[in-house]
Amino acid sequence: MPSLIFVTGGTGFIGSQTVEDTLRAGHRVRLSVRREGQIDEVKKQFPEYTAQLEFVLVPDIGDIAALRAALKNDVDYIFHLASPMPGKGEDFKTEYLKPAVDGTKAILEAAAGAPSVKKVVIMSSLLALIPLGGLQIPGMEIKEGSNPSLNVDPDAQFPAGPAGYGAKYSASKILAHRATLEWMASNKPHFSLVTVHPTFVLGRDKTQTDPARPGGINAFLMRSLATPPPGKPMTPAAFVDVRDVSSVLLRSLDLEADRGVPLTEILVNGNPTTWDEIIGFVKARYPSVDVKLQGPFDAPFTADTSRAEKQLGIRWRDLEEILRSVFDQQMKLRSHNVRVGL
Repeated sequence: MPSLIFVTGGTGFIGSQTVEDTLRAGHRVRLSVRREGQIDEVKKQFPEYTAQLEFVLVPDIGDIAALRAALKNDVDYIFHLASPMPGKGEDFKTEYLKPAVDGTKAILEAAAGAPSVKKVVIMSSLLALIPLGGLQIPGMEIKEGSNPSLNVDPDAQFPAGPAGYGAKYSASKILAHRATLEWMASNKPHFSLVTVHPTFVLGRDKTQTDPARPGGINAFLMRSLATPPPGKPMTPAAFVDVRDVSSVLLRSLDLEADRGVPLTEILVNGNPTTWDEIIGFVKARYPSVDVKLQGPFDAPFTADTSRAEKQLGIRWRDLEEILRSVFDQQMKLRSHNVRVGL
């Protein structure tokens, strides 16, 4: 019998890919949405899978009662992908930290009250495993299990505007994951828990319709190449395909938990690359892209992805396939808008 998987954050970039792959694998999906209008939008994305799709309205992902009602004690697994994104607010505590921590703890509390739930899989970030500002350390090595050693003051003052968005987001990821570790250690629930920590996720974005508005890391990639900021690129050269992230989520459902360990962390990163490689490929394959980014570049960090590779059998897509998925979509969207006169 197909499993029933409850998904939060399923209307976003990573979430929509995960929902598609989950449905294609034959599972049923109960998708949490914040507003009614999203239901028709999702149905249009997956017309061939409507019989496998259910929807529940949860306007506030921190509402434990609403989440308990959504689980109905018939959900087998949970994918928790909902999270505040950088640039969506200014106040650290109310617009970054509180929704990140409260949403995660609410999911865990709701799952603890649903005996049918076998496993919860939470989308975190590599940022939860490195110190604030760690991306600027050349050659840094990132490993699972490092969160408890990271020092973050929740009362710290962050810069306003774009200068502070990344720092606020990073701090919220560290503290939300810390809260997850502490909750699991204190509650010892009946379900197992996996946290997934991707680097910078690229790929075809099922939610993008405007060629002028690529989202997430796709936007950072294109801005770094065409309108580079002074100094370093917007992100280190450490990218992973969104389809590989989705594969990690799905395969983690069959991962056996280590005995005596409250949760399993999985670092996710694609094959090692450099900005020089990226620039060379884009110039050769997409000459219409005005690449202005120039080196020299710092050595990118490394991430120990052996668990994903050995225990889950993941084989990362190569750089060219990842970049083609991004730029082919952008070229197609631009061409369509030219044809229809937009």
